[in-house]
Amino acid sequence: MSKPKVTIIVTQRERFSLTEPSLESILCDYAAYPFDLIYVDGNSPPPVQEYLQQQAQTHEFMTLIRRDRYLRSNVARNIALPQVQEADYVVFLDNDVIIEPGWLKRLVDCAEEEQAGIVVPLILQGQPGSPNIEVHVAGIKTIWRERKFGKKWFEQKQLLYAKQLRDVEQDLHRTPVDSVEFHCLMARHSLMKSVVLDEVFDSLASHTDLCLQATELGEKIFLEPSSRVTFLNPRQITLFTESDIPFYLFKWSEQGIGDVFNRTYSKWKIAKNDPSIWSIWKWVIENRQLPAKWSTQEGSRERQILDFCQRRWCPGWLRTLLESIVFKRAFPQSGIPINLNQEVNASVETLLKQPQPQDVVIH
Repeated sequence: MSKPKVTIIVTQRERFSLTEPSLESILCDYAAYPFDLIYVDGNSPPPVQEYLQQQAQTHEFMTLIRRDRYLRSNVARNIALPQVQEADYVVFLDNDVIIEPGWLKRLVDCAEEEQAGIVVPLILQGQPGSPNIEVHVAGIKTIWRERKFGKKWFEQKQLLYAKQLRDVEQDLHRTPVDSVEFHCLMARHSLMKSVVLDEVFDSLASHTDLCLQATELGEKIFLEPSSRVTFLNPRQITLFTESDIPFYLFKWSEQGIGDVFNRTYSKWKIAKNDPSIWSIWKWVIENRQLPAKWSTQEGSRERQILDFCQRRWCPGWLRTLLESIVFKRAFPQSGIPINLNQEVNASVETLLKQPQPQDVVIH
């Protein structure tokens, strides 16, 4: 019996500067489970563009698609999907994820054994290979609460978020989950032909929208914790180059997030007074401000302005104006490197040199 065929689609989440360590980790594991690779590049700076072109010329299984504009995540995925040919599965990967050896085979094994429509690995966060590495998400629990006039409130919880892996590893097992995240997600190709990746949704809600559609179609969604990847979370991996900033602000812009919420109100029938909405907004504002935060001192006037922008009653237009002023004044032209490329690459090399454990089916 032939092995199921897999096509990996890599899209750019919010930074360009982590492209190389992420892609190198994927390419180094090709021999363990061969795949086709489609990489969608939306207006990356010249050094990144040249690196991607070199890799596409070197690896015949890699197709590079370039657009000279920034792309939201589902826009990029929809550009790539028509290029997928005879794949049984499609893996969506963000460009700031480091994979661990053997990750892909374990995802495929889970999908085949459980007849699942969507399977995700355990997604970690922090420095790859660190003894203090944390869980970013081990699946998502979703709770809907009925309100008046056919509207709903919803709650989502990232399972095991920020728990140290060493403290919870013994309790991890293959399990069905309500929802998952797009950092790394494998879906049956047949499922992707039956759903629509809504291009208004970006990193904030695209995964939820896909999982809602899959559930309505009767598909099972599984977490496979023996497969592992690491999300280089900007809250921990503070690498930002000057060319990252325009793209980062584009992905988390006030207007873009407003469009996402407006679509959720109408598409999911969410009540506008849902108490979870502001908590998500506040997370977005804090996340968008990270490069400015790393560039300023605690207690400085710039920090005070950023804190002011996080207040609920601060109008969006004023928040955008004040944040742009802080960025222009505070962000260093040299960026915020802290040698993280070297550290991540060293971690990747260490991981790939380790002997792979035997595949164990976890039930």
